[in-house]
Amino acid sequence: MTQTTAKPRVADVIRRLGRCVELVSSDPNFKDITVGLYLKGATLTFWTFSSLPGAQDRIRQIRDRAVLLTGMEPVPGTHNEARLACGDTHRKAMRFMASEAVERKPDREIPSGAISVKDTKSHLVFFAEPSQKDGRWIYKVTAQGHGPVPQAALRVKAVVGGFMRYGDCQRVSEDQFAFPCGARHDQLARLLISYARNVSAVETMMAAADLAGQMTTQTLGFAQN
Repeated sequence: MTQTTAKPRVADVIRRLGRCVELVSSDPNFKDITVGLYLKGATLTFWTFSSLPGAQDRIRQIRDRAVLLTGMEPVPGTHNEARLACGDTHRKAMRFMASEAVERKPDREIPSGAISVKDTKSHLVFFAEPSQKDGRWIYKVTAQGHGPVPQAALRVKAVVGGFMRYGDCQRVSEDQFAFPCGARHDQLARLLISYARNVSAVETMMAAADLAGQMTTQTLGFAQN
């Protein structure tokens, strides 16, 4: 008689791993499996219901890439868990991290150096530079480009607004922001700046991703809150 291993029930997974904060409906780098990011306490866990050979190795690869993208620390003895040293979960930012870790090529270079990105609406390049003040780290956004750009100050203000929207950051001034925990998060800032520069395009992208995630959760038999 052949024995089969029953797949874990969705309710059991949620009870054990916590709330699903992001669901990537199809991993283009490994057989289109669905990958979920779950949050319980301060622990973030990557999980897939797929039982395909190599799926857990792929989850480890995603977790390790997420660590590099955000500055998280892997939980010792696990292949799919990580935490931020500040104790905050920065849940909004983690949605973007999950998409980057799963959908981008595994061998794509992790950005380093200056926290910067080219503007999509001008010839400007935005920079976010951290400095410590009154016990917390504050990031100042500047714009550099060739020739005068009358709307540079407005574009900088908009980028700070993007960090507030996608990272739950706090506006310190029109050109400065801080993460809510007050800690230094250069990797998170580096991850978010490409999204913060163009809110309207990101909203369209997120709406499409949410729709795909809803269709997948309905297929799996549960809905996200």
